Amino acid sequence: MRTLLPRSLWLGILLGFWSVSVAIGQPRTVTGTVTDASTGEPLPGVNIVVLGTMTGTTTDVEGRYQIEVPGPEAVLVFSFVGYEQVQEVVGDRAVINVRMQPTVEVLEEIVVVGYGVQRREDVTGSVATINADDVNQGNYISPDQLLQGRVAGLTIFANNGEPGAGLNIRLRGGTSISASNEPLIVIDGVPIDNVPLMPQGAGINGAPPPPRNPLSLINPNDIESITVLKDAAATAIYGSRGANGVILIETKKGRQGQLQVDYDAYITAASPYKKMDVLNGEEYRRFVEEQIQAGNLPPSARDVLGNANTDWEEAVMRTAITQFHNLAFSGGTSQTRYRASVSYLNQQGQVIDSGLERLTGRLNADHQAFDGRLRLQLNLTGSFQYDDLLPYNQTAGFEGGVLSNVFQMNPTYPIYSETNLDGTPATDGYFEIADGRTSVRNPVAMAEQVEDIAKTTRALGNIAAELDLLPGLTAKVNFGADRAQSSRRQYFPQQSPVGSEFGGRALLRSREHSSLTFQSYLTYRNTFAQAHNVELLGGYEFNEYMTEEFGVEGRDYVTDATSYNAVQAGAQLVKEGTFSFKEKSRLVSFFTRLNYNYQNKYYLTAVLRYDGSSRFGEGNKWALFPAISGAWRLSAEPFMQGLEWLTDLRLKIGYGITGSQEIGNYLSLAQLGARQDLQAVFNQTAYTGFAPINYANPDLKWEETSTFNIGLDYELLNGKFSGTIEYYVKNTSNLLLEIPVPQPAPVPTRIENIGKTRNRGFELSLDALAVDRPNLSVLFGLVFSTNRNEVVSLGPHDFIVTGIVSGRGQSGTFAQRLIPGEPVGTFYGWIFEGVDANGRQQFRDLNGDGQITDADRTIIGNAQPDFTYGFRTNIYWGNFDINIFIRGEQGRDVFNNTALVYQTKSAVLQNQNFLKAALDDPDALDEPAIYSSRWIEDGSFIRLDNVTIGYTFNNLGGVWGRYVRRARIYVTGQNLLVITPYSGYDPEVNINAGLASLGIDYAQYPRARSFTLGISLGF
Repeated sequence: MRTLLPRSLWLGILLGFWSVSVAIGQPRTVTGTVTDASTGEPLPGVNIVVLGTMTGTTTDVEGRYQIEVPGPEAVLVFSFVGYEQVQEVVGDRAVINVRMQPTVEVLEEIVVVGYGVQRREDVTGSVATINADDVNQGNYISPDQLLQGRVAGLTIFANNGEPGAGLNIRLRGGTSISASNEPLIVIDGVPIDNVPLMPQGAGINGAPPPPRNPLSLINPNDIESITVLKDAAATAIYGSRGANGVILIETKKGRQGQLQVDYDAYITAASPYKKMDVLNGEEYRRFVEEQIQAGNLPPSARDVLGNANTDWEEAVMRTAITQFHNLAFSGGTSQTRYRASVSYLNQQGQVIDSGLERLTGRLNADHQAFDGRLRLQLNLTGSFQYDDLLPYNQTAGFEGGVLSNVFQMNPTYPIYSETNLDGTPATDGYFEIADGRTSVRNPVAMAEQVEDIAKTTRALGNIAAELDLLPGLTAKVNFGADRAQSSRRQYFPQQSPVGSEFGGRALLRSREHSSLTFQSYLTYRNTFAQAHNVELLGGYEFNEYMTEEFGVEGRDYVTDATSYNAVQAGAQLVKEGTFSFKEKSRLVSFFTRLNYNYQNKYYLTAVLRYDGSSRFGEGNKWALFPAISGAWRLSAEPFMQGLEWLTDLRLKIGYGITGSQEIGNYLSLAQLGARQDLQAVFNQTAYTGFAPINYANPDLKWEETSTFNIGLDYELLNGKFSGTIEYYVKNTSNLLLEIPVPQPAPVPTRIENIGKTRNRGFELSLDALAVDRPNLSVLFGLVFSTNRNEVVSLGPHDFIVTGIVSGRGQSGTFAQRLIPGEPVGTFYGWIFEGVDANGRQQFRDLNGDGQITDADRTIIGNAQPDFTYGFRTNIYWGNFDINIFIRGEQGRDVFNNTALVYQTKSAVLQNQNFLKAALDDPDALDEPAIYSSRWIEDGSFIRLDNVTIGYTFNNLGGVWGRYVRRARIYVTGQNLLVITPYSGYDPEVNINAGLASLGIDYAQYPRARSFTLGISLGF
């Protein structure tokens, strides 16, 4: 039989069909991006599987994916909690982009965790997330203010009201005593070494000035979100630095689309919230006369009275003006996106001659290449800050600084005068007491005469590259650097009381700090059998920290005209004030984490981190920090399906161990240092000698904290109500504790691993969408927490004294003790029993021996609060928005060191003023100030922290509508009301008064009440 076609042609056709069939059935790679259909935002963590197979993957942080498919007939199934499932037939497409429709509103679906992101449903540890745009409605100066009172278990407060003042950040209580209790701060994946950037400088009478806020150099407008990792299950991935919690700050990134420009500005007027009630001039003169008539003062006391009526507190305070401007622009294509910003802040302090200026710039950019398989990212921040510092020095001895002299300066004296009290010419027109009877100083003169400025430049940035090696397998490298240089210049004029004893005193100090971070890790994500979701992370990290500082001091100047600009003009360069040092430390880490969930119902996370630190002895440099946690989504079980009001309910439990190495460098080694008092003379030349400054401790090792956490995450009525309930226990052992060395010895103390502490607490958070109407919505938020802190052991020590008492006649007095069985911040002293008929203070005789001795001292208070809380309300009514934020603490005690020193009539014997409340005290005129329970006050408070009212202009027409896409104006009031029984400036205080001291108030820089007018524009 003859065929119609030649045999060779049939053979060609058969070979062609075979080739096509092979090509059609050949496996190939499909890539794409998954986004939210309503917002266009990328969706990380979406599960993607090939239907009918065990092949699967998940999207990365940018919503991208890559998967191998067997051929064009394959079907990809996209699933994500809270979104409708999507199925796509591959066909001949190599790129498949998917837009997923949300089924219900899912709040904070994606959270940032260590070295990546996770869906909130996958998180098994204790994590809280703050969206910066939701809270950054007023005038926030630094990022810490965005967190105050908004995260259960996290307490943040500035030491005082000075611009740029230092912070106390505590997450679930302090774990350590001598070492740092500050959480680790990570910005865009780069850990920040939270050390002082500014040189310490010299204070009045040798007392150091209060610490500064290292976060004040960061612009809050650049922040996208802040995530707080609380328990060891969440923080163990950071190992040795996670013992006190971790705060992850993510900055704003560019978005695809045309160029957008945003401008924000505000102006603020601030003044002290409260004044201290001291005697005015008339009251002081009347009191002196009464005491003369009563025979308690000699008639000569009239001779030193002036004719003025000066309110010294009013003289040093002012209405402080703050202005802020921020300009940002962003845009990009599907491959390249960018965002850049520049901001300027000028903040006056409410005390004269204090304030700061800050200029910051930021650039974020990312780029995709090779069909999205390679992703590059760049984040850069530069800032410059100028600080005008005030010499108020809270622990500056009985002579004190600016604010302590406000309370004791005689109100009958003028601010300005041609002559002093003894008839000598006044310096620069400032009246000074120069009769030899008192050391009180004119506080206005002190503020204006003493020059103390600091200039700090900081550069922070990182560059990262991420590459999809295989489907589900991604490699990432991240290199970050943080470098700060700060110089401080001080001059105490010879023609002033604080500089005359030195003949003029100039100090120049410079400090440089740098940290380098390198991270390299692999992440593997896959889904098996459409039910088993796995993510495995493994990596390496290297950190190096270096600090250099030098200082020089000169004294005895012919003129004050050169100030600190010609330190060499002094007759002497002070050896004690001339120094330099350089120190370095390294931290090397290996880490791995496994995340697993089955059917989005059962979750497991396991973490291992192996850390090595140069700060410990040879045999103790390395330590392993493990953690394991799990979660059970109860609401997905069949027995919970009938509860229509219950949207989601998850039980989570975890345990882990973290460490701390936050002590100084080289403390495990024997150290020698230069000693000016040890000199030897050779060939008529004096040579400075060296002596031990630290004993070797080769056994020094990691401080360790184990944490147990159990909690419930809940969501009701399709997300209208949501929150968490948690209970935790934190046990810290091998405390890095500074203890006395038996004397005689070359050094007084050294660090050893001694002691234990414990923190136990309960936390509750609730977010509620109370009203949801087209033109009206009302949202409420509540956080509540309790923490019970306990010093479990101090090794061989029964107690350690701390909490230095400041002021006249208080040398060698301590307010607190660290006692096993009691919390850090325990006040210890005599119990005040009243005043007898002779005006003498009486104290309780606890041992009944008829005498008041140290044996009669006991526990008289506790600076730890019983509970803390925060309440916020967001109301959106048409174009108006109203935001109210209230926070408070209950059951905390405060030692009013200010009242102890200045609420005593005996001050008049030194020609000094005092608080008016002393007039009602029955104490004798010569009765001294004695520390006791009399000065321990209830420091509970409720603070109306922020009220903001704004109006947003929508649908702008005409020319405005062509160029302005949004416009908002607002007014804000901050620190509007404080309800508290405390009699001092503010109950939320803490001075640097020694080892682990809390709740001590002495001559604080007052907090301000402020009002702001602001505008926000988008072009």
